[in-house]
Amino acid sequence: MTKTVLVLGGYGTCGRRIAEILNHDPEIECLIGGRDVRRGQIAAAALGVPFLAVDTQRVGSLNAALDGVFAVVNTCGPFRVHDYAVAERCARRGVYYVDMAEERPYILGIQDLAPRALESGVTLVSGAGSALAFSSMLVDTIMDAFDTVEHIDIAVLSGNRNPRGLASVRSLLQAQGEQVRVCEHEQWRDVPNFSRGRAVRLPAPFGRRRLYITDAPETDILGKRYGASVTYRTGLELPLLNRGHAWLGALSRLGVIGDLTRLAGMLHMLQTGLRGFGQAAFGITIVIKGQRKGQPVVRKAGLMAREDGLSVSCIPAIALVRKWVTAGGTPGAFPCDGLLMLQDIAQELRMRHVVLQLS
Repeated sequence: MTKTVLVLGGYGTCGRRIAEILNHDPEIECLIGGRDVRRGQIAAAALGVPFLAVDTQRVGSLNAALDGVFAVVNTCGPFRVHDYAVAERCARRGVYYVDMAEERPYILGIQDLAPRALESGVTLVSGAGSALAFSSMLVDTIMDAFDTVEHIDIAVLSGNRNPRGLASVRSLLQAQGEQVRVCEHEQWRDVPNFSRGRAVRLPAPFGRRRLYITDAPETDILGKRYGASVTYRTGLELPLLNRGHAWLGALSRLGVIGDLTRLAGMLHMLQTGLRGFGQAAFGITIVIKGQRKGQPVVRKAGLMAREDGLSVSCIPAIALVRKWVTAGGTPGAFPCDGLLMLQDIAQELRMRHVVLQLS
């Protein structure tokens, strides 16, 4: 018997790709929903799935949309702290839930819904759209080499030819006004988000790239789990855009520019116009430093998708839904950390020719 999966925002950048992939699963009946009826109907017709008009801010509309639904994939950003209307309603209705949030406070805040999720016996997960699922999986894969962990370096880059939605651009600009807590020379300090640029070597075809310290849930989650300091770096592939975002952040901190999110539409248009340049790849590298039997140990792990990086970034959400459909999930509300092992996504990685590197 098939189970119905509702992809909210299924006509957007990530939502459409997730709906397209899930629609080919014989155990899933996929439908897409959202407020934009015109875009939704066009996308639904192209995918061959039903469209459901739903306003996630109206309880009645959301309740009606959840009738008969087994799981929801929420791709409707931006995700704002304390706005868990969809996840909370899913918990009340006994519907599994996963979203594509990237913002650290939002991802961590999902845990407040754990009591309601436990009552309904469903799983709520936030952050499947961030690198958290991949980074935690890679760390867990090589952790047996350590007795103690001192520092974890994470570097992530998505190629310029991977479509980036307006919500994602707005989220990046909004985060530039925030501070990131990092450990430098055994001292904790706050530094500006998207600052401290440094050359980092990623797997080919990226190679050496300038990446910036960025706020991410890994700094909290992996840091607490392993008692280690964690640094997360990311950036944009094209140097013009990459350094441009860093300069905008610096001008904002100096008070030259006010609310950077006002530039989101213009920057999104610029990035869309430049999409023909660069790669469609996605890469992540983890470097762990620690000790084993009193001796220093350094281990590295990474994965690289040379093409269709957008589909790769959607793998965690897709894998979670498929896992719930076949075997259910652990009731509760969690960040997308430690929920997927390498074997859970191995088939998806092979299908997309993703290369795993361990050293």
